[in-house]
Amino acid sequence: MMNLPIHRLKNWRGRWFGLLTLLWLGVMFWFSSQPATESSQLSGGVLKWLAEQTEGVIPRSIFLDPLAQTIIRKAAHFANYLMLGILVTLSGERCKTERILILGLLAAASDEVHQVFVPGRSGELRDVLLDLAGFAVGMVLVCVLQRLFRDQLPVDSKPVDDPAVHPGIKLRS
Repeated sequence: MMNLPIHRLKNWRGRWFGLLTLLWLGVMFWFSSQPATESSQLSGGVLKWLAEQTEGVIPRSIFLDPLAQTIIRKAAHFANYLMLGILVTLSGERCKTERILILGLLAAASDEVHQVFVPGRSGELRDVLLDLAGFAVGMVLVCVLQRLFRDQLPVDSKPVDDPAVHPGIKLRS
């Protein structure tokens, strides 16, 4: 393998974001492992905090509506998978849409299957679709930003496989 700084940087970035991806999957598994009562308390705590932050602007009764709890839960699904989509995409070298989406689908489906075995929780197809949508938005966000700012990223000005630049490189035949 080539021992050039640009390759070390790419490998380091991929490993770093790969590790962050695994950690994030662990956090998501922990959230999914919470029984329904604990999960409801967490959602209720978020709603209470939102009500306190918007006191005087938004009526408190809006945050007590069961629909508010559903919106918070679905927003959490979307946000968790948005972050996962960002991390998985950043751990690769380029945007490989099909492979990345399959990973997102597998993660979402396995998460919902896992929830079937948690007291008071259920696995739902609409959550898999919502999770996949969040994942796809995260993936697209990274790909778009990488394309927009690619000229501003540090890149070796000469081709890496140019023997004149890097005499130790042996080209494959």
